[in-house]
Amino acid sequence: MKKSLPFVVLCLLALGLGFMVWWIIRETPTEPVTNTEPEMKNRDFKVADFVPTFDLNNDKRVTYDEFIQSYGKSLIEGEPPLVFHEENGGPALSPEEAFKRWDHDKSGIVDVLDIKFIEDKGWANFQAEAEKRGLRAREWDGVRLMLNEQQDRTYVVEVAAAKVGELPFAGRYWKPDYLGEWVRVITPDNRTLEGYGSHARGKLFLLTDDAKLSVFDEAKVTVKDLGPDTPQAQYASTIRNIALKDAAANLELAKKCREWGMTTEAGMLFARVLVFDRANKEALDALGFRLDGDNYVQKGN
Repeated sequence: MKKSLPFVVLCLLALGLGFMVWWIIRETPTEPVTNTEPEMKNRDFKVADFVPTFDLNNDKRVTYDEFIQSYGKSLIEGEPPLVFHEENGGPALSPEEAFKRWDHDKSGIVDVLDIKFIEDKGWANFQAEAEKRGLRAREWDGVRLMLNEQQDRTYVVEVAAAKVGELPFAGRYWKPDYLGEWVRVITPDNRTLEGYGSHARGKLFLLTDDAKLSVFDEAKVTVKDLGPDTPQAQYASTIRNIALKDAAANLELAKKCREWGMTTEAGMLFARVLVFDRANKEALDALGFRLDGDNYVQKGN
């Protein structure tokens, strides 16, 4: 009994000391914690409200520049800032992260198609199936697509071009006005150039096949229209009327461009074909691909 006494005493002393520490902490006043971050809460926000809320110029679409002018700000006096969060009550998203969530086709613009994807409950199942196959779920003009890496690269560029009404030529995309008549121009320094000529405000805009756009004083150049039968003139008139999803028409024009020596345009059109016709042998051969499952690999690999 005497041997256990010191142990009991030590236990009582420890308990007493613990009680004193607890009492001191309990009675010590603490400074209130001040949150220096802005309050981040979601308002009651519906998917259909996105474009009307952020579309500042009323063109029925939202650019990132428009988005950041309103995101994180209170749009109505007395309401908290408008922000979006990770799902299930996660942290607030940065402007870049939030915009990417809405920009479904990654074109840099949110429009009615992006909103349709988000509202469409069946899209989630289609997207899940695509992900299982290592593909990207996309949609064009009512047609759902599962695209591999090369197909998707073409798709993204074409979607962005279509949204601003641009057409492919010389490895880039241009407003249709730049694809005018095919002309020969003698410049003020006596150079002879050929390209698509268009006119505006006394200026001649000349788009040459090296993707260079030059501007000349119309009064100081000599211009000759080379006529509608030149390959470039035929290309310009045809490409205006070919939809991306018309694989057959894109293939036909691609083959003509190859015959005309317009190899850059042919390559762009063969890539277009593969977006909607993954296994098209002519397009695959032209681009040096072979089909391996759902994906493309370079021939010889």
